[in-house]
Amino acid sequence: MNKENTPILVANTEWPLPENLLKDIQAERMVNGLLDMAKPNVLSDEDLVGWAECVGYLMPAISKSTLRSDVSEIYLYCVRKYLEGKKVEVPPEIKEIELSDYQQGKLKEYKRWIFESRGGKERNPVLTALKEVFLTPN
Repeated sequence: MNKENTPILVANTEWPLPENLLKDIQAERMVNGLLDMAKPNVLSDEDLVGWAECVGYLMPAISKSTLRSDVSEIYLYCVRKYLEGKKVEVPPEIKEIELSDYQQGKLKEYKRWIFESRGGKERNPVLTALKEVFLTPN
């Protein structure tokens, strides 16, 4: 089994992600990895990419160039979902943002792209050890 960590993708490597966001991405991936290990093939590939990871990819992109309006709305929707998941107060400017069916489809494509680009399911030493202990036949 591969013991390397799954890479965290960012749109612009010139601007580092905040440490707390990196930790949230790792925690979110761990939870999703444990859920996937407990009930394999229940979560889709895009479900294995959480809100923190979506925010982490797009956040640096806004420092380099202006995003198209549809991408900006998807980014703000991801920020809203990320903040709601952390039980943090969501700014009123983004509290009511909802995505159209088209944007939901684009978000799904985007999450699937992140999943494939990072190399698939989460890999890290803890998940690898748990899989070896509990899922490898004697």
